[in-house]
Amino acid sequence: MDQGIEKQLSGGGQSSVPADYFFLLRPMILIPVWSFFLLGASSDSESIGPEAYSIKLIAGLISFTLMTGSFYIINQVTDRGSDLENDKLFLLPRGIISVRGAVVETIILILSSFIISALFMPLAFSIILLAGLILGAAYSIEPVRLKRRPFFDIAANAAGIGVLAPLAGGIAGGVGIPDLMKILPYPLAVASVHLVTTLADLEGDRRSGLRTSGAALGNNWSIIISVLLMLGALLAAFLAGNSTALYAVLLSLPFYLVLAGRDTESDSKVLLPAKAATIIFAVAAGVSFRLFLPFLAVLILVTRLYYSRRFGISYPSFR
Repeated sequence: MDQGIEKQLSGGGQSSVPADYFFLLRPMILIPVWSFFLLGASSDSESIGPEAYSIKLIAGLISFTLMTGSFYIINQVTDRGSDLENDKLFLLPRGIISVRGAVVETIILILSSFIISALFMPLAFSIILLAGLILGAAYSIEPVRLKRRPFFDIAANAAGIGVLAPLAGGIAGGVGIPDLMKILPYPLAVASVHLVTTLADLEGDRRSGLRTSGAALGNNWSIIISVLLMLGALLAAFLAGNSTALYAVLLSLPFYLVLAGRDTESDSKVLLPAKAATIIFAVAAGVSFRLFLPFLAVLILVTRLYYSRRFGISYPSFR
């Protein structure tokens, strides 16, 4: 890391406010985690009544959210250099929140997650949390740091969001461990989305020495493989009889085809497929858990207000 980056990482002109510690959890990328958690808790696309919002489900969702949020903070701590190069996630790169503050928050989140699980959830749920903690640490922390290892970065995201989240949701929702064939479309869809997201940060990742799958494959192959992964999700959904996943993937695919033949490094719409798929799978989860979508609408509004007033930017952006 050059001296200029080190200087910017060491501190910033802004002091932290309480809201910063909430948004350090990156609630916008928690949306797919919640979506697949709830899809695991539901039975296909049947509507679920108010009785489904049990203490166990809510406690499980909070516990899993806290644990996942801790991973996202760890990742930001280790990615401060590349985030500064890509001019994003300002809280740690600009020194608004210190590394020490982020570490303390991470510890609190992890402990709180396990405490809630111990109080309300069966042992299997805590085992899933532990597996997630190990995976989250391996993804971000040296010497393993799967994020900088092409293909392993995709597999880690697919396992965490596409497998562990629906498994945890199944336990919390009283369904039990979901049929693994039925949830197979989810890790394939997550892998496809993750590969596309790596294309948005290629330039900054290369400057900071971070070699993701997108950097290793390049534009054309990344797009081809992301489409193939989504087609694999479509086939898996069809074979498993998972109509919710089938419709979600079918609606997501056209947004991937838009990228075909485009230079994604200079294309502002490179994240369109990922954004579209995130929204579509959230709606799929909202078919069963109808309070989910109003909750997301409020969260998105609050997030846009926060980033507008705090940093003068429009985020999240849907363009």
